[in-house]
Amino acid sequence: MSKIVNDSISDLLNNDVKTKSNRIRGSSSYTKKPPEVMVKVSGFGYNSAHTMNHFDYISRNGKLELEDETGLIYQNQPNIHQLAKDWSNTDIQQRFKTRHNTHLVLSMPFGTEPKTVKQAVRSFAKKTFAENHQYVFALHTDTDSPHVHLTVKNLGFDGKRLHVRKGLPQIWREQFANELESLGIAAEATPSFKKIKFRDKQVSTLAHESDANDTSIER
Repeated sequence: MSKIVNDSISDLLNNDVKTKSNRIRGSSSYTKKPPEVMVKVSGFGYNSAHTMNHFDYISRNGKLELEDETGLIYQNQPNIHQLAKDWSNTDIQQRFKTRHNTHLVLSMPFGTEPKTVKQAVRSFAKKTFAENHQYVFALHTDTDSPHVHLTVKNLGFDGKRLHVRKGLPQIWREQFANELESLGIAAEATPSFKKIKFRDKQVSTLAHESDANDTSIER
């Protein structure tokens, strides 16, 4: 069994492994395609109870650090529960089925330093949401792929709500990949094959329609 497989999560967190498969972009021997980042919407919170339960989950009931948009750390379950209540109390639109918060998961493949993934998410969240939204995030290392749970309060400081429109997750993927690149981690955010195929089909169709509609006559 290879050394990489034998690396423990604690080794990764303590930076004992100094050379990772995706931290070699600057090397002249770099030949592999950079790994793909993953950003997905994992769910939504609809009320105070949902928010509190989700905070408990991503903080492992207070065992893991929750960090908010100001850099404040929460690692005490009563404080985490109070934060969840504060988020709900300031949301004046308590309508049924209103999405109070959006749950995101951002991850990289095995071999990426977890602390670097967290730093990239911190920078991504600050640039993307901090100006108008509250959020918290927590690093998880209980799977092969280091990942961060990022929860964004949908009601912004300006009274407008966050809406995850079509195509926005891909924009977030590209922004997350850029943050990783700035930290020296090779990363890609290639659109899915289906999207590329669909886009190429659209271009082909438009070109065909253009040719069909061309009524010019050579003289």
